[in-house]
Amino acid sequence: MTIISRIYKEIENHPERAIPFVRFMELALYDPEGGYYPSERPKIGKEGDFFTSASVHPVFAETLADVAVEMWTAGSWSHPVLIEIGGGTGSLSQGILQRVKEAAPSLFAAVSVIIIEASPYHRQLQKEALAKWEIPVKSYESLEAAAKAERVQGVIISNEWLDAFPVHRAEKTADGWREIWVEKSAEGLTECWREPSAELARYLKAIDQGLPRGMRVEANLEIEKTYAQLTSLLADGYMITIDYGDLAEDLYHPSRKRGTLMCYYRHQADDNPYIRVGEQDMTAHVNFSELIRAGEETGFAKLAYLRQDRFLMNSGLLEKAVAHNDRDPFTSEAMKRNRAIQQLIYSGGLGGLFRVLVQAKGDVPRDGFRFQRGSWKDR
Repeated sequence: MTIISRIYKEIENHPERAIPFVRFMELALYDPEGGYYPSERPKIGKEGDFFTSASVHPVFAETLADVAVEMWTAGSWSHPVLIEIGGGTGSLSQGILQRVKEAAPSLFAAVSVIIIEASPYHRQLQKEALAKWEIPVKSYESLEAAAKAERVQGVIISNEWLDAFPVHRAEKTADGWREIWVEKSAEGLTECWREPSAELARYLKAIDQGLPRGMRVEANLEIEKTYAQLTSLLADGYMITIDYGDLAEDLYHPSRKRGTLMCYYRHQADDNPYIRVGEQDMTAHVNFSELIRAGEETGFAKLAYLRQDRFLMNSGLLEKAVAHNDRDPFTSEAMKRNRAIQQLIYSGGLGGLFRVLVQAKGDVPRDGFRFQRGSWKDR
């Protein structure tokens, strides 16, 4: 049965003859038999549908490794752990471990790795990427499973994980907020409106500061549960979240009247989620205000909230540029490295689009960390 057939069947079996958009997105992205992420084909990089900062160049992983080393050192843990959630191909964890082995061999000898990945295809790629390292590696298909099995000290890193959570969508009408559902018509999948659930209605009331009629928004209502699981997993340590998004006042702004949901297929962006179902990625911007609030309620203190360019520059990315006399941009590794550094901090691209939230659970160093002390620190 194709993914479209499965969605049609669920619509037909629902008493409303429709399903909430959040359920449609969950099926389109994560259905084990036809969803986008479980499918066994490249999704990241030149042969896939989108690039991530980690896929641009290993220098991104090197910089995050330096941050992790600083955190592990501050923690003085006997068995520090690197936890990556939603790691795709495993290139980020691999690059971090390579740098740690070179820069802090004593720490490398003590570290272990936990990978949390919903896609069986990506879990296999991650295991293959990490197989060469003679260190303990555990793999879980969900944060919930990891939180039930583990209680660790270390650093959690997620890079473009939360933006792939299924979201509720709502539109403000003349009669108030309505949740967007998906139904079947002669033309295929189309949208309809329903009354929002009590939970969604509370969320919409909290963000509606005079938003105009016709405004569309997305809401990830899984954040509180996610942070409850994160605090069960991490006894002591730090969490680095890198993703598309903004604080609530910037995210839910009239300038974004049609919302932030986007689809990606072969490096082409589109705002129509009802085409190429199961073949294209779907994302929505992250409400970082919710992450900060949920973190504070579960024991995570905000250390920094920065644009990616500022976080990376504060953390020493520019120092990783190399001098050279090379002339051929196609063969020169130095030139590739320097171009990647520019790409990662370009304010009109990755550097300006992504936000970095660093949260801490437990004691933190009195003098803070380098990313807090840099000249580009947000104030």
